[in-house]
Amino acid sequence: MRLRRPSALLGALVPVVAAVGLLVAGCTPGSVPPLPAPPSLPSTTATTAPVDLSGVGLAAVAGRTTTTVAIGPGGATITGTVTGPAGAVAGAVVHAERLVDDAVASADVVTADDGTYALPQILGGRYRVRAWKAAPDNLADTSPAVFFLGGNESKVLNVALQKFDGTDVSTAIAPSPPQVDVAANLVVQVVTKSVGTDGIVRSAPVTGVRVELFGPGSWRLASPAATTSDGSGRARWQLTCGAPGAQPISVVVGDSQTFPLDVPACEAAPADTTPTSDPGSSTTTAKPVVTTSTTAKAATTTTSARGGSSTTTTTAKP
Repeated sequence: MRLRRPSALLGALVPVVAAVGLLVAGCTPGSVPPLPAPPSLPSTTATTAPVDLSGVGLAAVAGRTTTTVAIGPGGATITGTVTGPAGAVAGAVVHAERLVDDAVASADVVTADDGTYALPQILGGRYRVRAWKAAPDNLADTSPAVFFLGGNESKVLNVALQKFDGTDVSTAIAPSPPQVDVAANLVVQVVTKSVGTDGIVRSAPVTGVRVELFGPGSWRLASPAATTSDGSGRARWQLTCGAPGAQPISVVVGDSQTFPLDVPACEAAPADTTPTSDPGSSTTTAKPVVTTSTTAKAATTTTSARGGSSTTTTTAKP
């Protein structure tokens, strides 16, 4: 390998140094034009100013003005005693409502050990009062008392509760009242009754229980006397009343409980006065017909001549 002389090496480096010098000269400040300014962009700043909708019209909406109704304080008082089949009822709820047009204000009080209650210092007006004691007692008043209470009146209102629990039945028959010798449909519904915490009496159907008809009345059954209640607690029969008047009839539910049925007294079937005619029969039944007009056909006159004499005959048909 042969080494180049120093003079030759320097001659080769001269062009390189010159190029670097030009590059450095190009980077000197003031030798290159400045870049243009960036373009201006629209502002994206969000505004929180509310939109003015005061000029927008709204359509009318049907409604009514609500009124706040109070039940007190006032100068009136309601007191009384709540009783049941076994006497005074302790712990019963007495619910009083003050009625003003369609608005209601209410108050509840609980009876003491002797069954007494008091609603003091209430306002006068129109009132509706009822009472109850929920399960397991199942006592309720199904006919609330409605009355007007004076502004300073002291009213005594005693409330009698009825028992609503266990099995019960309701009855329907068609036609009602039943008619003698006319087939009728009888339906009995078996339910279990109870009283809720709101004082409402509720009935739940008893399904799949055996229900059997019996009684001393004059009835003829077209279906078996014993049947089973369906999914609605109903049992059905077809039967015929045999005599006019009250005909007692009862049901046995589950082979243990007996309930007399509330069935109207039988009545004689009305006479059939409608004209009937059977094309296959020669018998026709019709209402009596009264004729008040008379129609006659014109008379017929016949004249004949024999042997020089003439004979005239006149016949009038009815």
